[in-house]
Amino acid sequence: MTNTILSLFTETISFLIESIKLIPELIKVWWFLAKKIVLSLYAYWKTKLFFDKIFFICLFLQLLFSVLPWFHYEIVFFEGKESVSLSPKLNSIFILISLLNFFFLGFWKSTWTRIWFFATEMISVIIILWGYLEPKRTYYDFVNPNEVSTQIPFYLFLVSLFFAFVFGYLSFKKEDEVFSKSF
Repeated sequence: MTNTILSLFTETISFLIESIKLIPELIKVWWFLAKKIVLSLYAYWKTKLFFDKIFFICLFLQLLFSVLPWFHYEIVFFEGKESVSLSPKLNSIFILISLLNFFFLGFWKSTWTRIWFFATEMISVIIILWGYLEPKRTYYDFVNPNEVSTQIPFYLFLVSLFFAFVFGYLSFKKEDEVFSKSF
């Protein structure tokens, strides 16, 4: 039994030593991969039109602000206040729409992605308006609506949603002009 524990201990130490020796190689590989990804994204970025670049940034910001908490409230326990930030109940819909729009329209455009984009942006607007009218049903259900304050990411999401819509339209329009001139 003692021999087995000693053997297990020495094998574990040996494994840890070999693993530590591999860390510099892993760092080199990850650095190489990161550099390749960044350079290929930069080359892709340079090929885009101006409106496409702004559209891409707006889609990224829309994704970023959909993930952040939108609301804030304070709970008073016995002697102290607890501050809580929360996302809307339907946050997964906003995140999914933003994520799919970012990848579909940031890296690949076709006729069906245009329909997808405008339809999902309209769905987002409808859900946001519904949440404004009925916050307990759409955004949060266990909190008194009078105690909840809206945080800045909510407003930034709305702004990015608006600008993504506008620059998406302009990007598609410019794309159609360039496409029609080539024929």
